[in-house]
Amino acid sequence: MHSARIYSFLLLVLLALLGSQAHAHRYHFGLTELSVNERTQSLEIAHRFFVADVERALSLSAGEEMQDARKQMEAYVNQHFQMRSESGALVKPRWVGMESDVHDVWIYQEVPLTAVQGKSFKVRQTMLMEVERDQVNTLNLTRDGDTQSYTLKPGSSVVEIEL
Repeated sequence: MHSARIYSFLLLVLLALLGSQAHAHRYHFGLTELSVNERTQSLEIAHRFFVADVERALSLSAGEEMQDARKQMEAYVNQHFQMRSESGALVKPRWVGMESDVHDVWIYQEVPLTAVQGKSFKVRQTMLMEVERDQVNTLNLTRDGDTQSYTLKPGSSVVEIEL
């Protein structure tokens, strides 16, 4: 009787541990896409992250409660995604908006093409790196049908690109 209770208890603990691991994702990945759009004359920027990771990052940066999620998200993105010209001048993308589903958050920004075309920039993308030590962000730059990909992670979160 006593061993049956221990067995039942251990089985419940094991099932609880397995169940919680199935719900959590095991990798921390983000995607930033920079696309040159000749038709709209803009550099379109789209970021994709897991909802749970973004919620965690925003709650850590906001403290107890989030007042305005959009404003908070915009401030967070502006802090962790930056483009600087060769002279070090900050190029601030215009906030377009964001959307989400059950799994992902998409954040949209843009920069007028005239402000960046033909120039070199250092892009720093540190989103969620303060939350997850194993965070890996991929930055894709697409122009003229060609895509270049860069892998960014803590300690290596800046890449130089030419537009």
